[in-house]
Amino acid sequence: MKNRTKELLNDGKAAFGVQLRLGSPAIAEIYALAGFDFVMFDGEHAPQTPAGMQAQIQAISSTDATPIVRLSNGSPDQIQVYTDMGALGVFSPFVCTAEQARIAGDALLYPPAGTRGFGPSRACGYGSDANYFKEANDQMLYIANIEHGDAIKNIDEILAVESLDTFVIGPCDLSISLGVPMDFEHPKMKDAIQTVLKAAEQAGKPAGTAVYGGDIFEEDTYKRFIDMGFQLILVAGDEWMLNSSCNQVMKSISKLQG
Repeated sequence: MKNRTKELLNDGKAAFGVQLRLGSPAIAEIYALAGFDFVMFDGEHAPQTPAGMQAQIQAISSTDATPIVRLSNGSPDQIQVYTDMGALGVFSPFVCTAEQARIAGDALLYPPAGTRGFGPSRACGYGSDANYFKEANDQMLYIANIEHGDAIKNIDEILAVESLDTFVIGPCDLSISLGVPMDFEHPKMKDAIQTVLKAAEQAGKPAGTAVYGGDIFEEDTYKRFIDMGFQLILVAGDEWMLNSSCNQVMKSISKLQG
């Protein structure tokens, strides 16, 4: 068992990943083969089914990409199901308090570190992989989504939760929460982001963000986030990337069509 994304973060390096909402195992495999460090399967904003999630996780199992599931509510029962499928990380939405962070973190880990239960599932080779239980706790990656003003107020307490590995700033929801929708250059947004980055540095935990305010096809976009202090970078979702690519192609075609 190997969690490439966690290894990169622990080594102080940047990890880049994409989000999958269309539910296609083929798209998941294309992302993984392209070289992204992680593929995040979105169970919050997309009509995913448990069977569909497992098929997508299986599709990238022969690659080095880390399978991460974006939960819809961060509940222990969801975490149990997805980790049993073979997910090596979970992304818990709207974490605003340390208690919320702790509940999800406990559900991710086997005792004595947590409360995860055993099932002869795909993750452990349907019961045949004895090493899984020795390695699972160390390899699991727990990511909190920081996307509300309350999370900013409680960020020190949230990052103090031992089971929490890292976080991702959700710029869109955070800006809405702060009363400055999609204005990523507003002083309120800049102050909030600096508060979180400072707290992460003090806690000794890597910081992450979804890409905002830049062109995902330009190297400078990612350099800017790395220079700011981010390590975990969520590039975009499959819908957005497909839409952007189609629009770029159509611009070229439309010139020929007059």
